[in-house]
Amino acid sequence: MHKERILILDDEASILELLGQTLRQVDPDCTLTTSPLKALEHLKTGQYALLVTDLRMPEMNGNEVVRRAREMDPDLAVIVITGLMEVTSAIESMRAGADDYLLKPFNIEEIRLSAERALERRRLILENRQHQLDLESRVHEATRELRETKEYLENLINSSVDAILTIDANGKVSYANQGANDMFGYEPDVLLGKKLADLLHGGEEEAAHIQRIMDQKPPLKNYETDFRHNHQDKISVNMSMSWVKNADGKIISYIVICKDITTQKRLEEELKELSIKDNLTGLFNQRYFYSRLEMELKRARRQAWPLTLMLFDVDRFKYFNDTRGHLEGDRVLQAIGEVVTESTRTHVDLGFRYGGDEFTIILTEADEEIGILIANRVRNGFSQKNFDRLTLSIGLAACWEDCTTESLTRAADMMMYESKRAGGNRISIYNPESMSALLEADSFIQEGKISR
Repeated sequence: MHKERILILDDEASILELLGQTLRQVDPDCTLTTSPLKALEHLKTGQYALLVTDLRMPEMNGNEVVRRAREMDPDLAVIVITGLMEVTSAIESMRAGADDYLLKPFNIEEIRLSAERALERRRLILENRQHQLDLESRVHEATRELRETKEYLENLINSSVDAILTIDANGKVSYANQGANDMFGYEPDVLLGKKLADLLHGGEEEAAHIQRIMDQKPPLKNYETDFRHNHQDKISVNMSMSWVKNADGKIISYIVICKDITTQKRLEEELKELSIKDNLTGLFNQRYFYSRLEMELKRARRQAWPLTLMLFDVDRFKYFNDTRGHLEGDRVLQAIGEVVTESTRTHVDLGFRYGGDEFTIILTEADEEIGILIANRVRNGFSQKNFDRLTLSIGLAACWEDCTTESLTRAADMMMYESKRAGGNRISIYNPESMSALLEADSFIQEGKISR
């Protein structure tokens, strides 16, 4: 039986064949299928070491395939293939245990190397497990083998890339393997005697929190935290902790194992950023708008500060797009992204592409007066781009006492259409008392006046 068989699953026959041609360099007998159900039947045989699967398939979602496959074989290596718009599903796959993910279109050499790395990780896991089993049996061997077993243990621990620490009853490091020295940037023996609280980025407060967990529900598993690094700010780790007792049942020390997840955390942040950004304009997308507006409304009420919502679109954009072409239309939308970034307050205001040629800006700590100032800045900034007769129709709505995300958005949207009905290139401001608009003509804006 081939010990490292590869199973490839993709509902697109052309991609499946391309993957097969590439991965036959790793496994000449790799199996190809377009059916998730057939793939699961193959996996039941236990012949496969690696599953390469697409995420979006009509018969079954790729994440469901990964979940069922890992239930059958927890040691199965998994690589998921996904499109750029499916980054959230890719994150779910990684959390479910996938070893790697590749974005379409993928590089042929990259997928071969990814498969080799995944198979190598699996081999190391199986070898390490076998070493552990061998070790457990050898503990019961004759006394003459005790010294050899101890030496083997030390070599195994020091060869681990994970950080392994022993913390004594006083909370100080009494043992640190080479992996810990490498991970936290210390020379051998320097870690000895340091307090765990001094290594944790959260200091004494976090150390006390961990101690409470160990007192109530030991052991500690998969605890994500940050450790201080000797040469940089911090390093993100997945930490596990268990205690060691003596013959009387008294806790004499704790064993801490840390896995470096800094790269994984950075990847998750990058994937999250991709999922909430509009690729064309660089602004946030509509999906992120509603959740962020809800959060900013709650914060404004809690801090008792003003909040204003701006919503605008491009006058005569459809005609421009139809006559000049979509590429020129895209240039207009990109220019708006630049204008919003240049005209708003960095790290304060939040710009979003609301949909098509509609945009919205959450102006935090901004009353109606500041909203008018920024709206005029956006309008004039776009005018300076000189896109023929294109102008902006802008609606403004300042948060009132009992407004909601829906009512505030609806008010700003209503004002935008009020500006458009008045001829465009205008700013309309919502009046919650009369539920009507306060229109500002060009001359009034330039003179700093408000028409009521």
